[in-house]
Amino acid sequence: MGFKETVMGFAGKVSDTVDKGIEAGKDSYQKMSEKNRLNKEINQLNSEINDIFMTVGRQVYADTPDSPQFKVVFDSLREKEAKIASDKRQISLLDGMIICPACDELVPKDSNVCNKCGAMIHQPEAPAPAPEVVQAETVNVCTNCGTKLPDGANFCGKCGTPVSV
Repeated sequence: MGFKETVMGFAGKVSDTVDKGIEAGKDSYQKMSEKNRLNKEINQLNSEINDIFMTVGRQVYADTPDSPQFKVVFDSLREKEAKIASDKRQISLLDGMIICPACDELVPKDSNVCNKCGAMIHQPEAPAPAPEVVQAETVNVCTNCGTKLPDGANFCGKCGTPVSV
């Protein structure tokens, strides 16, 4: 066998090896793609299962808040809910709200009267200003002084007039 035939034989073997490597790479890529697709599906299904458990847990908590079986867990939930309420209250105070001394509700800092219980917050320093003209029909305003009222107010926070229902 001559040099040319030896080189051609070697080149043929190299070509076969490269072809086998390419096929193995394609197979490996297809397997990896399929594994990724399956893992994505598994993650999606696990997320849906967790959502279902969360819904069931919320319902059990709502239906049986005093369940002895879940006492430790529910006590922990109540502690966290109380902490969230406390933090939200602190944010309101930082935003300028004040606490009604009679009912402990948060009211705007410029209120003279609590809009929940009607208690005096500050003594009015001057007569109530002229009513503010409000164009929007959906805004609740005090019938006495025209101050805008927050949703659910029972009393005007400025002059103390009861809100008509």
